Amino acid sequence: MTLHRFHTLFLCSLLLPALSIAHGLRAPIINDSNAITAKGDIPTPEKYHSAIRAYQQQVVQQLKTTQQYLDAIINAGRNGQLLPAQQNYIRAHQSYEQVRIIVKLFGNADQNINSRADYYLQGINDPGFSGFHRLEYELFVRKDLQQAQAEASNLQHGIIDLQKRVVADELDIAKVVQAASDFLEMILQTKLAGKENQYSHSDLADIHANVTGSAQTVQQLTDFIPAEQRVALDSGYQQIFAVLRRYQLPQNQFQNFNQLSQTDHDQLYALLSIQTNRLAQLRAQLGIRVYYKYPH
Repeated sequence: MTLHRFHTLFLCSLLLPALSIAHGLRAPIINDSNAITAKGDIPTPEKYHSAIRAYQQQVVQQLKTTQQYLDAIINAGRNGQLLPAQQNYIRAHQSYEQVRIIVKLFGNADQNINSRADYYLQGINDPGFSGFHRLEYELFVRKDLQQAQAEASNLQHGIIDLQKRVVADELDIAKVVQAASDFLEMILQTKLAGKENQYSHSDLADIHANVTGSAQTVQQLTDFIPAEQRVALDSGYQQIFAVLRRYQLPQNQFQNFNQLSQTDHDQLYALLSIQTNRLAQLRAQLGIRVYYKYPH
């Protein structure tokens, strides 16, 4: 074997695992002795259409609420009112977090709207750092109302565009069902570590929003979920909300994340993990398939 051929074979052996993984998303699926090809997402069955439309309308309305809070930040900035601007940032982000998992279905929309400074090599000095957390930084660290107005105005454009995209698109049932558990996974991965709102420390408000967002997706599908599973899911949400209520203030505001006790933190982690596991079973319980499948 020549040296050139050896190098070629060696490189191929290194690339094959990566190619297999990348191709695996669309590769034939072997079912017993019959090769089955995965073609793409199955259209949402007719019986779910009204629930999906109602949920999309709910998402659009939530984004409009987010837009209103951003308006309030701009108005507070014009009037030199820092505290109201800070309070409305928390409300705006909380409103956004209630539908954030759905936003993630629309390309890089969430990345543009909600990137944190630690996503960038230069952190807060990176020219790409903008959106909600840039606004948060300007309000809670620099306390620069003029710059905060500019950031809130830019965010407005993104939120308004997003509303149009949600209206024009059609969510499929598999993604909506997946969203219910993804909302809670996001809490487990980020919010319970206090990593989301690092300047305002308002992660408890976001946790409540994420749980609410998860519960809302389930609510739209409640007629299709087996009764026993509905009872278990309702109980799970109630237990989570019961812990969060210990930190709830008037007007749906919440205490600083630093006030969360270790006992309640651990309890939330356990309850969220159990609820996520329940939600992970929904797709199978509803008989929702993800691919067209047809024999070769």
